[in-house]
Amino acid sequence: MKSLFTNHQASLLEKLGIFNWFDLLMHIPVRYEDRTKLKNTSDFQDGELCLISGGILKSEIVFRGRRNLIVHIADINGNQIFLRFVNFYPNQVKQFQPGKFVLAYGSVKKNLIGIEMIHPEVSVSDSPMFELPKTYTPIYPTTAGLGQKMIQKIINKTLNSEEVISQLQGYILKFKNMRELDLLNAFINIHKPKKIENIIDLNHYKTSHHESLKYAELLAQQIFLKFSRNKNVQKISQVFLSSNNHLKKLIQSELPFSLTQSQINVIEEIEKDLSTGKCMYRLLQGDVGSGKTIVAILAATNVLYKNYQVAFMAPTEILANQHFEKFIDWFGKTNVKVELLTGNVKGNRRKTLLEEIENGAVNLIVGTHALFQENVKFNNLGLCIIDEQHRFGVKQRLDLMNKGKKSQYFPHQLMMSATPIPRTLSMSYFADLEVSTIKEMPKNRIPIKTKLIRESRRLELIEILKKELMKQNQIYWVCPLIEESDKLNLKDVTNTYEDFVKFLPDSEIGFIHGRMKESEKDHVMQNFINKKINLLVATTVIEVGVDVPNASVMVIEHAERMGLSQLHQLRGRVGRGHKESTCILIFKENLSENAKERLQIIYENIDGFVIAENDLRIRGPGEMIGTRQSGIPNLKVANLVEDADLVEEAHHDAETYLKEHQVFAKSYCKLWFEHKNYLRI
Repeated sequence: MKSLFTNHQASLLEKLGIFNWFDLLMHIPVRYEDRTKLKNTSDFQDGELCLISGGILKSEIVFRGRRNLIVHIADINGNQIFLRFVNFYPNQVKQFQPGKFVLAYGSVKKNLIGIEMIHPEVSVSDSPMFELPKTYTPIYPTTAGLGQKMIQKIINKTLNSEEVISQLQGYILKFKNMRELDLLNAFINIHKPKKIENIIDLNHYKTSHHESLKYAELLAQQIFLKFSRNKNVQKISQVFLSSNNHLKKLIQSELPFSLTQSQINVIEEIEKDLSTGKCMYRLLQGDVGSGKTIVAILAATNVLYKNYQVAFMAPTEILANQHFEKFIDWFGKTNVKVELLTGNVKGNRRKTLLEEIENGAVNLIVGTHALFQENVKFNNLGLCIIDEQHRFGVKQRLDLMNKGKKSQYFPHQLMMSATPIPRTLSMSYFADLEVSTIKEMPKNRIPIKTKLIRESRRLELIEILKKELMKQNQIYWVCPLIEESDKLNLKDVTNTYEDFVKFLPDSEIGFIHGRMKESEKDHVMQNFINKKINLLVATTVIEVGVDVPNASVMVIEHAERMGLSQLHQLRGRVGRGHKESTCILIFKENLSENAKERLQIIYENIDGFVIAENDLRIRGPGEMIGTRQSGIPNLKVANLVEDADLVEEAHHDAETYLKEHQVFAKSYCKLWFEHKNYLRI
């Protein structure tokens, strides 16, 4: 780094996330411009970016509401063009001397005055002969003090460095039956593209060189994840076999429903992991209401049967409470002791409970973040189950595992998610985990009806909901804002709540939003569960929440503004009991094509995996990637939707490299990620 950049340049580059020469080469142009030829004024199109040259006739400062510098130039045919600068310095004024020549690149604007360019990039010379670029001009993200020309200069210097060339030549991949890859050649042609390239392909990252770099990036990510996975499975855990487990048979016999085949298959997958003696890192995914919790608990009985402890961690106190009550019911006829540890457990009760956890008197501990606090000591933790895993950071999950480590043995880890993960995303960001999927819904689950209603019918809808309330049904009403906004013309919780209090004086109305304290939110939700609240006005804070079997109607204001997965999660808050349930999406008039497409998809589909695939296609992987919190390399060039075929290829090839070329694979992975703050390989 020091040899290629000055200290000042290095500090500026760090603002762009560039810390070494490889970061710099991965600072890919956002677009390319053709500055290789001059444009005739007769061929100008309004708003077009083009390159012109001409002699300076005069420059002047005029007032158009504020000071403007106007430079008059004439091209070779005598046609006049005006260069206009709104922000300028005295030394800029001095350089535009009559008789000199200027090369200008910018957007052409035709108006009553004539043809002008506003704030073009310029070069001034005593000669009319300018040396034009021989390649397309790359345009990079910049930062204050580090402009385009300086970034281009530093990148060109780096590409000509013998040390850099030597290192990149060491990563030319020519292994049998695998994609040939030349990183050096890819970087040269991306940063200095030749005229033979199609500029449209360049600007859409569709050239063969961009394809090579995308594959190279995906391959590095896949190797990283596989190294991480191999590191995980090297950890030793206790062996828990499923044979002779009468505890599991007893609970299953008491259930008021039958397991689906998909649930049975997933239990077998988890039990296989628990029996290997290697630490399990498994993600259990399933649509809202697919029965993930009972699957996790039935598998956990293998651990409990051997008198080892199980920790079940939920993101909120009210959700932990609901799980606790459910587990008390399930384990009521067994000798398994179930206890609840949350922030509300205080004083002597907390002291006693911590002692019981430490001496092993408690078998199944349900809790919140309180479970990985310093004063919690487990006796023999065999399994950690983490509900709504995306609500916990990587460090929090590891802290819980490390608390349960005894001697050389780590507890197994099972994470649960109600957000279905599309295949390409799973391969790219969850390849270090085993993934189990519950693919079918319980047979007694009544499908939720989805209705689309224009905002103009809002009052009519309220009359319909009055009838629902008369039937003793409960209703969620979701708004995008907490309070009224001057900037956004959207419905808010505060005013909507006050309106309902007036419209429905005989109903118990409540509200909940993210600014409330956890204890306040828990109190409101408990009242809703206990039917003390009939209609709950809420923000999307209820997206992941507790089961309220009597809630049969979900109304979502401004549904056109929400993502597909979020709408699907909100819809899943109803239909938890035996009543027919409805999700009503209120939308504004004059929808964009994108909004129309999203509403049509959610209206036509109840399968969370179909919805997740469409959400990935429409909005990209950003939000779903967020479920990993940290510790996983993000992609800078590759796109999981557009480059799905490359994801498959890299996923397959990474396995081969690790088996047949492990030294190369480790070195290649370090080239990409060693300096990053990721989990070490």
